[in-house]
Order: sequence, then structure tokens, then C-alpha cells
Amino acid sequence: MEKKIYVDNLQLGQEVVIPLALYEKHLHQFTAKNGQPAFVLMLTVGDKTGKMAAVVWDNAQELHSTLAVDQVHLFQGRIGEYKGKPQLVVNGVQPVDASQVDLSDYIASGDFDRQVLWRRLVSVVQSIQQPDLRALLSAIFDEPTRRRFLIAPGGREVHHAYVGGLLEHTLEVVTYAQTMLAEQGTNLNRDLLLTGCVLHDIGKLEEYDLQSLSFQLTDKGRLLGHIQLGAELIAKTAATLPGFPEALRLELEHMILSHHGLPEWGAVQQPKTIDAMALHLADLTSGRLAQFDRIIAEHDASSGRWSAWDKFLARSILVPELE
Repeated sequence: MEKKIYVDNLQLGQEVVIPLALYEKHLHQFTAKNGQPAFVLMLTVGDKTGKMAAVVWDNAQELHSTLAVDQVHLFQGRIGEYKGKPQLVVNGVQPVDASQVDLSDYIASGDFDRQVLWRRLVSVVQSIQQPDLRALLSAIFDEPTRRRFLIAPGGREVHHAYVGGLLEHTLEVVTYAQTMLAEQGTNLNRDLLLTGCVLHDIGKLEEYDLQSLSFQLTDKGRLLGHIQLGAELIAKTAATLPGFPEALRLELEHMILSHHGLPEWGAVQQPKTIDAMALHLADLTSGRLAQFDRIIAEHDASSGRWSAWDKFLARSILVPELE
């Protein structure tokens, strides 16, 4: 099915028949004006250009049971507005055969050539001089891992949420760490820090279903999360390398387990080594600036300089006036 219209082209009041991926669905019960129970189905739909809310009032229960998440459907309706944001008011839905779907229409990609980015990452790995860390990276980055790393997102919503996002984010973290090494690197272990940067989100290759339109979480991802999965991969791989130093493995695992910084941000431990702290700060900088970039890119200039409230940052931000 040829996709002729995208989410970022939709206009308020427009009547549309548009194929969209279904990312989320939630059925809500309420009391109608006649006192009888009624239902409304709230959806999140979209394509490679963005996501939007959709609402179904008629046959909400039936559609909730038949509409499949992470598949493309043909939606008919009108573009309305709810709380200042566009919302598709749905009055009809038809299935779309998977064979008619071009996945590139529904999965956003980064702006950079992933092969170029991969060569940059390879050069970082090849710069590691410590033989045990070099062997660990070589063992982890086999061909299947390379293929998955090229397409993995950095996240589902918060930052770098697109094909190749993990690769971009990882290189940003490496770059910030290299700046720290140049400016305040007296007590930093270069090879250990850069190895931690390269591997800090490696668990996301198992956390996300990389064949999913919306990078749904795998069972492992839901039960363990990428931090635990990454630490387990390092421990498992190090165990296959003869003579891998236990103290080195322990410190690297700690860096992975603590790179979110605080327990309320998902860290298993707070950073307790200088290299773990450097990794956390590099990761935080990449992620936070990407969040601001996303808000700025999505901001409607007609609504003024202040953005809409962002649930992840728990604030509105002042959008810069750009040429």
C-alpha cells in the first residue's frame, strides 16, 4: 500500500483515510449522560514522521479486542484537537495486510549514515590498548551483534528513539568521555572508560524487539531491563576469556549497573568509581540534550516560546529563537 500522507502533514479539521501504525491502546469505562456505562478507546498511532493520539467512541469495546498493537491499520476519521494537541477522531478502521506495508514508512531513522557511524565506533574499539578489554569487545561485537547494533534505537520515547539511535547515542557518550579525559583525565582509566561507554547500553539489543514497528519490549526487557542484561552479557563473555581479571570485570560491571546514576533513574548502584561517574555524566549529557532537541523539534512556534509540558523532563522549556 502506497503511503501518500504522513502524520506531520495533517491539518486541523482534515478528513483523512490514512494507514498508521498502532503503538498503544487503552480502553476506558465512563458513565454516559443517561447514567449507563460507556467505553472510549484511546490509541497512540503514527508513522516515521511522528506519533499522535486517536480516540474511538463507537464500538470501542469491539475494536479494543480486534485491533492489534504494533501493526498497520487503515484509519478513517477527522483531525481534531485535545488539550492543545492534534487528535484523530476515528470513525472507521480496516486491516492492512502485512505484505502491503513498507516498514520504512513507519519506523523513524536517524539523520546520519549508519555505516559511517559504525566505522567511527570500530575505530574507538581498535584504539583500546588493554588486551583483556580489547578481547572482550572483540568477543561481544560479532557479526550478529553488529547487525543488531546498527538498527537498535537508543530508547522507545525519551531520547534517540529511532533506527540507529543506539549507535548515535553511544558515539555521543564516547565523545563526551573523550572530552573528560582531555580536561580532567588524571585519574581516569581511558581504556576502561571508553569500553564502558561502548558497552553501557548493549543490553538494549535484548531489551527491545528490533523487528517491532514500535520497538516493543521483549520478555527479558520487561523482566530484567537493559542494565541487568548488559552486565550479565559482560560477565558471561568475560568468563569465556582465559585469565580475564576478576577486578577488571567487577569494575566494568559496576559501570554498567550504575550508569543511570540514581536508583530512581533505574541505577542498580550509584557510581562508586571515578570512571563510573564519568560514564554516568557522559550518558546523562547525551540523553538530556537529546530530550531538549526533541522538544524543540516538535514545538509549534505559533504557541509561543514555551514548549508544552514534557512528562519525561517534568517541565516546560524555553524554546530558543533559531534562524
